[in-house]
Amino acid sequence: MLRHKIRFGKTLANVLIAVVISLIVNFSYLVFMILAARSDIRPHGYGMENYTASVVVEALFYVVLAFVLLTLFTWRLDSTRTPSSHGYLKRLLVAFVLTGCIYFVAPFISRSGELRVVLIANRIVNPMLLLKISFTLAVVALYGKIYELIAWRQQIMLENERLKTENLRSRYDVLINQMNPHFFFNSLNSLAMLVREERNADALNYIDRLSDTFRYIIRSGRNMLTTLRDELAFLDAYKYLLEVRYAGKLFIDTQIPETCMERLLPVLSLQPLVENAVKHNTITRTKPLHVTIAVENGMLVVSNPIQPKIDDSEQGTGIGLKNLASRYRLLTEREITVSDEQGVFVVRLPLEERRKEEMDNHTEEKRQ
Repeated sequence: MLRHKIRFGKTLANVLIAVVISLIVNFSYLVFMILAARSDIRPHGYGMENYTASVVVEALFYVVLAFVLLTLFTWRLDSTRTPSSHGYLKRLLVAFVLTGCIYFVAPFISRSGELRVVLIANRIVNPMLLLKISFTLAVVALYGKIYELIAWRQQIMLENERLKTENLRSRYDVLINQMNPHFFFNSLNSLAMLVREERNADALNYIDRLSDTFRYIIRSGRNMLTTLRDELAFLDAYKYLLEVRYAGKLFIDTQIPETCMERLLPVLSLQPLVENAVKHNTITRTKPLHVTIAVENGMLVVSNPIQPKIDDSEQGTGIGLKNLASRYRLLTEREITVSDEQGVFVVRLPLEERRKEEMDNHTEEKRQ
């Protein structure tokens, strides 16, 4: 659809330019025709009605000639990948030969106002006609070169955007591939604990929920952004994996208004924050951990009280937060904020507004 619109726009532009060229070339005839209509001026030996028809025919001839030449210089130029002067020279040579052939069948108005054709006229060389056709060819050739430069510039911009998108995708994939093994090994440790404790039923259920989480990770790996609704649905499945290990000791409270559910954020933004809270805080029966997820001023706020562990052997490198901050910077060009507010660890994530076409595509993907 977009390609057809571009072609239609180019054709319309060529028609308008052809009309302007024809008006310039036949300007003297048009002025004479207007003056003749307002006074007693008449072409010698020829009626005003016939003279007007001759001017119209000649004007239409130059419209067609200019349009054909413009189409020759702009045809399939948008698909050119690399600039080449040979292509323009070939078009110019074809236009020159074509114009030379058309010259012999070109109409012109005699002094008596009669419409004639060069091929059957008394004189083959008509200086005024040569001037008009040469002017048309020169203007079209100049426009063709300008159009070629603009088309090449657009191609370069599109190529740069494509390379930028590919670079963004590759860097994003590196970050995702960096995070997935980390999450996978932590999940295996929890599964190993269930096996050691011979909790077979819980282990089987754990495997099912673990497969659900990885299915989401694999499916979402093709997308860079997801809706808050889908991210929270994944978090519910991931929360079960944590509840197996921290039964009655870990609570994740969500306070998200329905109006914010369709806003966007990078895939797997909440999981590393919850995992980070679990890893770096004490979680016991007497000291449970409460993680709160809410929306404040257009930001997704994830917070938890700071309950430092006595044993700091599990102190990490902060790869989870660094990874999340890098993905946010790549995908949204916005920064997350991390703060310690009176003993509460708070991470604020910007939420992106969703465009209508993205919502329609997302709905269609769900139906499929």
